[in-house]
Amino acid sequence: MASPSSVETQSRHFASPEPDMPKVKKDGLRGAVKFLDHQNFSRLAHILGLNSKAAVKVWMESDSFKPAYDELVRDWIESQWNKAVDGMRRKRGPTLKQVVKAISNAPEGRYTSPIGTTNKDNFAEIDHYALCLVRLRAANESGFHGIFLGKTCSDEDKDKRLWQAMLRGAADAWRSHKKTMKFDSR
Repeated sequence: MASPSSVETQSRHFASPEPDMPKVKKDGLRGAVKFLDHQNFSRLAHILGLNSKAAVKVWMESDSFKPAYDELVRDWIESQWNKAVDGMRRKRGPTLKQVVKAISNAPEGRYTSPIGTTNKDNFAEIDHYALCLVRLRAANESGFHGIFLGKTCSDEDKDKRLWQAMLRGAADAWRSHKKTMKFDSR
């Protein structure tokens, strides 16, 4: 058996210590998206083209999801939670259909900006969700770890898949918020 070349040895020695990023399954984006896919990590992984629950969690913590979603939570969702009183259920957000309609009817530049900042002064609830979806789509189409990078998928399918991830993020964030509220009230 031949010994490894010096190039192979160097590449192993100097490999960057990046965390394992999710692997995209071949043909993983062909499955139909169902309304409740966000409730099951295995199903969510399948529609996102990821291998496992762990890969979904890693992706949701990556730059392909977390910055845009955290901005939605910070700028809109938390304000709604803070208005809720004990025992009150959280208000439902807009539907995907409403958000897509808002995006398509918006004037040029409403949710995108050449300088990277968006004026949110007159934003309503639907605008915050639309901005998040637009940013998620962009990050996942062109970002290094984007789930749509190099994949053929319609914008409608991309939006459905990302919407399921947003619903999962909302459910996880709400559970975390409720736990925090219980600890704060003691």
